[in-house]
Amino acid sequence: MSIRYEERNGKKYAYRCTSRREPGKKYPVSKKEYLGAVDPETGNLIPKKVETDSLKFSLQDGKFRTKNYGGSMIVDTVARRIGLRDDLRASFGDAADTILALAMGQAMAPTAFMDTTLTLESSYVRELVGISGMDVSSHRMSEITRILGEASGCTEDLFALRAKRYADGTFLYDLTSQSTYSEVGGFAEWGKNRDGEALKQLNIGLVTGHEGDPVAFDLFPGSVADITTLRRFAEDMRERVPGCVLVMDRGFESAGNVAELMEHGMDFVMPCTLSSKAVKSLITDFAKDVSKPEYDRIHDGHVYSVRERRLGVARDGGSWTYVADDDEAFDENGFVIKAYVCHDSKKRSDDEQELKTALMAKIKELDGKKFEDPVKSFAKKTGWMAQYLEYSLDPEGRMVIGYRNNAMTFFRNRAGMFVMLAPSTDWETAMTAYDARNNVEMAFDIFKNELDGRRGRTGDPVRARGRLLIKFLALMIRVRMQIAVSRSKVKNLTVENALMSAATYEIVKDRGVNVRSEKTKRVREIFEAFGVEDPEHLELAPQNS
Repeated sequence: MSIRYEERNGKKYAYRCTSRREPGKKYPVSKKEYLGAVDPETGNLIPKKVETDSLKFSLQDGKFRTKNYGGSMIVDTVARRIGLRDDLRASFGDAADTILALAMGQAMAPTAFMDTTLTLESSYVRELVGISGMDVSSHRMSEITRILGEASGCTEDLFALRAKRYADGTFLYDLTSQSTYSEVGGFAEWGKNRDGEALKQLNIGLVTGHEGDPVAFDLFPGSVADITTLRRFAEDMRERVPGCVLVMDRGFESAGNVAELMEHGMDFVMPCTLSSKAVKSLITDFAKDVSKPEYDRIHDGHVYSVRERRLGVARDGGSWTYVADDDEAFDENGFVIKAYVCHDSKKRSDDEQELKTALMAKIKELDGKKFEDPVKSFAKKTGWMAQYLEYSLDPEGRMVIGYRNNAMTFFRNRAGMFVMLAPSTDWETAMTAYDARNNVEMAFDIFKNELDGRRGRTGDPVRARGRLLIKFLALMIRVRMQIAVSRSKVKNLTVENALMSAATYEIVKDRGVNVRSEKTKRVREIFEAFGVEDPEHLELAPQNS
């Protein structure tokens, strides 16, 4: 069982969603039952008028006849397995169990934060954590997020503990945005909105393990660019895990950022843009040799041509710039970094095919046409393709379109080429680490699309950070659940349908005694997939309020 909400005409309505197995049906049959409206001031349920007492409950009295036991067991098992309870207790002390309960509630039924209250009332989470008497009123939820937002020292301790759990020392770093209608104490600013919304935003930096497990986060004003967030994260990660490797995408790359990372002794893996003169020279120099067998390297079943070079990073006036190894300024008052110049023949073929297809379509469109203003029309109609095309006019004023040979030659020399920067990491390790970068995108996708993290819902920057911490902890659980699902042999299993099916396994209060409902075959399969061990007898942790 779970509680779901629908908003219509500015009002929120609550529904009890259940699912059950029926003979002849492959999947559980879902049922949605209207409970009533949600009071916007208190968050309490205003029950619909019914004859039976079974649905007459409020957030205060907690008189649910049934509670979601199966879903509660899954999130509790995952939280224990990743060591989340232990790390929370070590960093937040007595408040740890309350924080964990909120995170588990979010992981089990992702909703707007204030709606977690109904999830906790309708599930067995608080009992499993050992705080069945926990106050889950709206006022208490607001108070908790404020306290968490102020507890920066405890949060930092948690991040350090989480980082130490990843022995390989490889971490992925990326940035995303969260849209908001509020000013959030000045944090909300106009910036590069990754969701394409015309709203102010906050920027969220996220560090994950190589499989996507969240390790640490930070909150930045919405106008802060990707590259300017790097210094603080690099310093923090170096302190948390000395000798770790930070894997980043091309958006963080610049000569200045590379110098910054080198100055702080931070090892990293990062692709390099191909715009600087020094990097272009590395590519041009290798282009004539890519077919030589001595440069062939294999990675993940795919053959690349790879040459290891050195790239200098030196000051040019007040800024940093890349320097080729044949430049006089190389290795003078700067840094030297390994640069792997790589060629992917398949990517080259694909890139060239894509470009020629676009160019041929444009040539077909324009060749032989007359225009009142050929110069203006050519520029407008070709756009970015103008760098590869040129035109002349025949005696009758019709366009004759052709290729810019130098530009096409330059493209062919660069097609399929990329440069990977890695101060001390060998090529195979660097490629393996970079291949994992999509896992941080997976974490962001879960955060936004499964955990209701796309939109900020508070104007208080302190509470915003506190809410983000709860969402971050829930993300730890959901990411590990997704990994378990991806490795499971259970057919057609997803995180959502696993939780839906598990919700059919309930705690039923019968004459003052809690008993479990029948556990179906599907629930048993799901429990096995997540490693859930269902005890023969209900044994609850000591009750703390």
